[in-house]
Amino acid sequence: MTRRSVALTVAILAAVAVLCGGMVGLPVMLFGQMQAEAAACELPSAPQASPVPGMGEWNSAQTTHATVIVSVGRQRRVAPRGYVIALAVAMQESTLRNLANSTVPESLDIPHDGVGSDHDSVGLFQQRPGWGSVRERMTPSYAAGKFYEALVDVDGWQRMRLTDAAQAVQRSGTPEAYQKWEDDAEALAAQILGLPNIDDIGGGDPTAPCGADDLGPVPVGPGGWVQPIRATIVSPFGPRGGRLHAGVDLSRQDVRGDPIRAAASGVVEQVKCDWYTTCDRDGSTSRRGCGWYVDIRHPGDVVTRYCHMIRRPEVSIGQKVTAGTVIGFVGSSGGSSGPHLHFEVHVDVPEGPYHAIGANAVDPVAWMRDRGAPLGPGT
Repeated sequence: MTRRSVALTVAILAAVAVLCGGMVGLPVMLFGQMQAEAAACELPSAPQASPVPGMGEWNSAQTTHATVIVSVGRQRRVAPRGYVIALAVAMQESTLRNLANSTVPESLDIPHDGVGSDHDSVGLFQQRPGWGSVRERMTPSYAAGKFYEALVDVDGWQRMRLTDAAQAVQRSGTPEAYQKWEDDAEALAAQILGLPNIDDIGGGDPTAPCGADDLGPVPVGPGGWVQPIRATIVSPFGPRGGRLHAGVDLSRQDVRGDPIRAAASGVVEQVKCDWYTTCDRDGSTSRRGCGWYVDIRHPGDVVTRYCHMIRRPEVSIGQKVTAGTVIGFVGSSGGSSGPHLHFEVHVDVPEGPYHAIGANAVDPVAWMRDRGAPLGPGT
């Protein structure tokens, strides 16, 4: 954690403790092991009460509003893709300012960052009376909560273009306007979450780990899937040496010992050493098999397999895991030419621990890409 990161964290926690009347939490900067859940307190919006240092082009008041938006999303267990959409909407509607309205006299008596004149809209999201009272709509946590309520009711919102998901909620006269803010919203969300870039923002399944934990960031896709490790695809799915290579091999320099994560929520179906002579030491290309491996069954009769672990896996048969759970560590046991993870995806797998076979294997690259968690180091 950098000194600036520490300063940002301390500033937010201290200010929120004061502004929320002593309520515990709202830790919106998630550095290291700081994983506490946010409390839904209502922050005043006066510029002089903006506790968060500015970030990039956004000043302290704007960044404070942004942290509230992200925090409310976390408190409501909205997939982090929702944070990005909400931030983009607030950027477009108000440039992250809590706006009063010259045609709504009551709004002028409420702390605000500026004055607009769009119909009778007020607040960060420029919400009209159907969204709540004037005071409610000018309370950032309330306004963000109402936006998320509407967003999660949009069928398929996580897979939509940002502007389409935003428009389904906002019904703006300029429906394409939100799209231009996607990069800015992603960057600001990453900063608020204390992560270096959008790749390390959680997403999808709200029960999955979000952000950084003690073993590194967990990128969770909009479909609730995560990369099992972040590494280069060194061997693809398909025929190899007259046999089906039923998965992909993922490796990079110094990958040995890296944590392997469950690609999605499910139940551990198999924990096995299928070649006992090499399971606790490196294998070789003269052998076959996975060495130490784990199978996880996911909803919809999908099974994922993780091969060549360095030692006995960290999970047991029958254990329930969430996306991102560390299930083992990269090694080179079994039929292996060097440290790597061999990762498989099987579909329409009948019940039972031995039914994930070549006939029901699919290309993990396409599968993971379609679920918003593409494999590879730069995704």
